[in-house]
Amino acid sequence: DAQESRGLGDVYKRQLPEPTISETATESTQIPAESPTQTPESTPKPTATPASDRTALQDLILQLPVAAEVIEGYDRDLFKHWIDADGDGCNTRREVLIAEAKIKPRVTGRCDLSGGEWYSPYDRVTTNNPSDFDIDHLVPLNEAWQSGAHAWSSQKRKDFANDLGFAKSLIAVTASSNRSKSDRDPPNWIPRNYDYLCEYVTSWVEVKLRWGLTADQPEIDALLYYSKDCK
Repeated sequence: DAQESRGLGDVYKRQLPEPTISETATESTQIPAESPTQTPESTPKPTATPASDRTALQDLILQLPVAAEVIEGYDRDLFKHWIDADGDGCNTRREVLIAEAKIKPRVTGRCDLSGGEWYSPYDRVTTNNPSDFDIDHLVPLNEAWQSGAHAWSSQKRKDFANDLGFAKSLIAVTASSNRSKSDRDPPNWIPRNYDYLCEYVTSWVEVKLRWGLTADQPEIDALLYYSKDCK
């Protein structure tokens, strides 16, 4: 969740990304820039679905407490990261890279990583250079603040920002896709890799439920809309 301001409106928007072909980035290859996407359009508000017709994911979405967002007061520094919680020399960023590597890297010195391979599900890019990737808070820090973290203690915010206890909380992705997402929520951003959309929505909801975070009504509507075809 790159630090970037977020536009809020009465009508939420979404982009319709074209699925991309897998690309490989190495130490000598730049991560490709975001390709142009269609002009954002209004996402249809889902109609009420009878309980008997709802998917398991939609039932999960409806467990989220609905509340207005708290916009004021956010500061990224209120969420201390990246820390070395277990004192093994690898901070949270490196721990996620090690855990999510498709080919496990060598770990040397002060947690230097080499020889691994990583895949970014947001845009289907593969790299063998960990510096090409960011670690994204799947539910961005600012979104967490607006959804309940404003009332948390400093310790709980630090725990959220470094959550290694749940694999979906933190995810290794390309720097470009992380900056594209920034601190936006599902009404305003979805992954370019549309095949990952159901997993993304599921992960978003599970992280919010794990931490007792709320969702505003446009967010609920967008999650229900995107999950309508998810099994």
